[in-house]
Formats: sequence, C-alpha cells, structure tokens
Amino acid sequence: MTSFERNILKKIENKLWIFILMVAFAAGCYVRFMLRSNVSEDMYTYLLNWYTDIKNAGGLPALSEQVGNYNVLYQFIIAIFTYLPIPPVFAYKALSIAFDLLLACITGLYLFDREEKRDCLLGTLGFSLIWLSPVVSLNSSMWGQCDSIYTFFVIAALFSLEKERFNKAFILLGIAFAFKLQAIFILPFFIYRYLSERKFSIVRFLYIPAIMWISTIPAIIAGRGIFTGFRLYFSQTGEYGALTMNSPGFVSLIAYDYQVLHYDELAPIFILLTAVIVGSLIFYALVKKFELKDSSYWSYALLLTYTCVFFLPAMHERYGYIYEIIAIIYCFKNKKAIVPCALLQLISMCTYGYYLMQGTVPLKSLVLLNILVYIMYVCLFFKEEKAFRGGEDE
Repeated sequence: MTSFERNILKKIENKLWIFILMVAFAAGCYVRFMLRSNVSEDMYTYLLNWYTDIKNAGGLPALSEQVGNYNVLYQFIIAIFTYLPIPPVFAYKALSIAFDLLLACITGLYLFDREEKRDCLLGTLGFSLIWLSPVVSLNSSMWGQCDSIYTFFVIAALFSLEKERFNKAFILLGIAFAFKLQAIFILPFFIYRYLSERKFSIVRFLYIPAIMWISTIPAIIAGRGIFTGFRLYFSQTGEYGALTMNSPGFVSLIAYDYQVLHYDELAPIFILLTAVIVGSLIFYALVKKFELKDSSYWSYALLLTYTCVFFLPAMHERYGYIYEIIAIIYCFKNKKAIVPCALLQLISMCTYGYYLMQGTVPLKSLVLLNILVYIMYVCLFFKEEKAFRGGEDE
C-alpha cells in the first residue's frame, strides 16, 4: 500500500462519522417518506375529525372549546396549521417528525460532548439509533402520534438535571407536561433527586403547573376558564375505563385487552401496587444513599419510569416511549443494557404491528417477555447499586 493510499484511508477513517450520519439520516428520511400517506385508525377516526372541527370553527377561535382530548398547547399548534395549505395528515406527521429529529439531535449532542471529550462517532451513533428506532419512526410517520414531542422535552430535562441546571430542567419538564400527561412517569425520578441530593428547593416543582398554566393562556384569551388545562388532564385519567389497552404490562396477566369489566374495583388496587413498588425503590435508594452518576443516573431513571408504566392500569402500548428512549441512551453507559434494550424495541414493534397492521402476536406472550426484560433492568440497577457500594467502601 502506498503512502498516498494510507493517507486517503486514514482521512476516510477519521471522517467515518460523517458517512454514517449521512446514511442514517437518509435512511430515516426514506422510511418516513414511504409511510407519509398511511392513515392509521387513530388518524382516521379522531385526529382528522378534530382537525376538521378546529378548521370549521375558524382555527384559533376553536380554542374557546375543547376539541377531542387535545391538550390546549397541542390544539393551539394544530389550529395554526389550519391556516396553512398543508394536508392535515402531513401536518400532524411533519410536527411529530420534526421532534423525532430534535430528539435524535439532542441525544447525539449529549453523547458527543460527554466526559469532557468530544466524540463525533459516539454522537453519530446516538443520533442514528434514535432517528432509526422503529418505535420512533413508526410512532410519527405511520401512526401520526405525537409522543416524540413531550418525550423530547422530558429527555432534555433529564440532560439538564444531570448537569444540575435545575431551573432549565423543571421548565423543560413543565413544557413536557403541557403537551402530554404521560410526562408524569418521569416525576418519581425527579422526586428522588430532590430527596437524595437536596440541591434544589421543592419550589421548583411548582414550575410544572406554572408552565402548564402559561400554555393555556391562548385558550383563556379565547374565553375558557383559567383552570382549563388542569381540568382536562383530570378528565383524561379516567377517560377509557379499560384495565389494559394493547399494553403488555403486569395488568395484562389477569385482564384481556380493553377489558372494562371490574375496572372500578381493580384499577385502584393496581395504582396502589404501583405506588408501593415505586415508593419502595425510592426508599431503598435513599437508605443506601444511592448516587446518580453517569450510568446509574440513567439506570434509575429507566427503572422508575418503566415501573410506572409496567404496573399501572389503563396503559396504552405507546406509554412506554420515554423509557424506550432512555433505554437507548443507557446502552451507551452500560453495554450490558444492549440486550434488554433490543427486546424492548421488539416488544413495541409487536404491539405497534398488532394495532397498525393487525398483527397476531398474543399479548400474553409479550407480557411474559416484558416481565423478563423488567427483571433484567432490575438486576442491572442492583448491579449499579452494588458497584456504587463497592466503590464507596474503597
């Protein structure tokens, strides 16, 4: 090999991340482009009808009334879209895909700039895994759902919390809540951070309702009550009245899909069970004085969020979006997390496929697999905790 060839190959090797980035971005765009015209049942039955209702009401004036189960902030954005010459299917999907990209970008930038040294390849891999994740791409481009929006703000809040930028973290978390109530699944982690380190005041938790209220100002101006956003979220908690909705959680061991029977009796029991398990995990970590550093930070955030979704009743398959993104980030902190992360993606692909393409994977089989994955993450947490105590003893 000549010196010229060696120089060329070395330059290619040094800039390999650019090639990977371009290929990954192009592949993700291609997938989303191919799915652009798909109209899911949710899109056909709910989203398009709500868009029509908002448009027929004049766009922004529609904020004076509740349309579907939109929160005010999302309804405000869709109201703006009604003034643009964009087909509603593409409007919904374009908004979500934009946040797919933002979510991938902040993950890539976080991994690029970690541990005081910049790693272009690591950042590129982080971007690529989020951007190409089946859960992320199918959720926005095929389903037309908006889970990447609130999850973007949750993940950004976690990045800020890790760096002890507390004001920014709680503002971002407040914005996440303003978009979707499911942001509440990360709240136990923030509570633990408050109780364990005591580096910020409990007053910062008030940022969340404050930001939520600010997001409802357009609706208040349009004539709705000052507590509109809060009343909407309270009404959503009991909206469906089914024990499980295509979610392979613990409840699905005893309940069939979309079971309404015995909801009033069993739902409070499972809520109490979830509170006990989450409370026990927080109490254990407090007693052990478990510190949230690097891999342990993401391990614990994942476990608490996963626990909420896994044990609570009335969960949809899409409610695991936050911890599925955290699971990808955690892989970069602990290589042993790669297998359970891959299994999480598989589980969600099966539940998404069941809904979007009438798949045939039995829910009970996915529940058993989900239990196995949950146990794997519990074991990883205890290994993190054991490693922390070992380092402390030294």
